[in-house]
Amino acid sequence: MIVHRDKVQKLGALLIVLSLAMAGVQLAWRITPRQVVRPASVVKAHSAAADAERTGPPPEVEVRGLSYQPPTGKATGVAGGPAAMREAGTLKGYSVPPDRLAFEPDGSAVFLPTPPPVGGRVAARTVRSGSDAAEASRRVALTFDSSDVSEPAARAVIDELTRLRAPATFFVCGRWCERNPELCRLASERGFEMANHSYAHPDFRTLTNEQITAELKRTEQAYTALTGETMAAYFRPPYGSTDARVQQVAADNGYTVAMWSRDTRDWSGAAREQIRDVASGALAGSEIIIMHMNAPHTVEALAEIVTNLRAGGFELTTLSGVLLP
Repeated sequence: MIVHRDKVQKLGALLIVLSLAMAGVQLAWRITPRQVVRPASVVKAHSAAADAERTGPPPEVEVRGLSYQPPTGKATGVAGGPAAMREAGTLKGYSVPPDRLAFEPDGSAVFLPTPPPVGGRVAARTVRSGSDAAEASRRVALTFDSSDVSEPAARAVIDELTRLRAPATFFVCGRWCERNPELCRLASERGFEMANHSYAHPDFRTLTNEQITAELKRTEQAYTALTGETMAAYFRPPYGSTDARVQQVAADNGYTVAMWSRDTRDWSGAAREQIRDVASGALAGSEIIIMHMNAPHTVEALAEIVTNLRAGGFELTTLSGVLLP
């Protein structure tokens, strides 16, 4: 009788254990499992390891204005950072769109901010240099004005800046966009900051308020029709001809008037050496440098300008970059 009672107790205990196990399984089914979150650093490390072990021709990923080719084999160039990767042919950085990193020759990275789009009315103001923060961080903007005519030579400027991986801001005329559609699209696709330089390049001080508005709007429409993009909300008056009225009408249409702190006078036929010296000699941070896409010797000076600025510790950026607080 005692043995029988012991067996009954053991059987009861076993049934209780089985019941608890079944309840646990049912409860687990009803609870949504917690997502496992991997730290970004771990994800990057795993990705880098996978890239390093990859054999055969790697895929090349093309995005707007930037080409990145993952390393092959043991990726010996990775240890040196972006500069070493680029030298090894595994990282190819060109001019880049807003919100992407532009890799400099020394391996540092530059963040290009998203330009303000043209929208409603803004406060009337004219900028001639960048912010105090830009001066402290030694940021410099290269800017280029177009004319309102066909400018096949502008392709050389776009390509040279691309080769140098140098960000820049282009002030384009609406008529220039219409007469140079391929160049307009090319500059936009490569990620250069694109801003307004009027439609037909008139002296704005001779125009009525209505005519000023029409010039600005026609350029916006021409640019957007070709690229599908919105212009940056900066306006550079042709010939630098502006006054308080022009500034106010521009602001009523959503634009900040953007002038410059360094004029290379390349449009006058200045020699390569003169353009180079003005654009890269004795600079302070926050400089806005003006050049022109159709000037005869500008493209010849660009490599030296970019090299000198970077060697001097300056960070090349867009107009938006030097205006950042």
